[in-house]
Amino acid sequence: MPDETKTYERTEDGITTRVTAQEALAEGRAAMTDRVTDRAHVRTISRDSGRYDITYTDGRHVVLAPADEDQHSRPSGFRIGFDGDAHGYDSVTLSDGTEELAVWTQQEWIEDPDIVFAILNAATLGFTRGPDAVRARLPR
Repeated sequence: MPDETKTYERTEDGITTRVTAQEALAEGRAAMTDRVTDRAHVRTISRDSGRYDITYTDGRHVVLAPADEDQHSRPSGFRIGFDGDAHGYDSVTLSDGTEELAVWTQQEWIEDPDIVFAILNAATLGFTRGPDAVRARLPR
């Protein structure tokens, strides 16, 4: 349960408001699980030490950060991207800043639906333990 006295700054397209930790974490969790739905609304999301950076498919950009944190001092960290235009088709990309860690294409998960579990596990690992934990488990 989040600390009810802690607040977050929610910045959407440059406009910042204060929200409770409960509201911020609920939005962050909803964004992380959104992509498993048929009507996904999240293009990319990164999470690092309680800070979420979310880009929605409609173009909105939301940053949720603890109120006492300087948002500009945070590193890029672990990111998950969807619908990678660089690959020319639907894909899921895990990255650390600008370094691409893994990519799965829609064709792969259509041919082998069990890959979806690997994608979810890798994303969960990256969000909970960081990009180095994902990197350590990738085939060499």
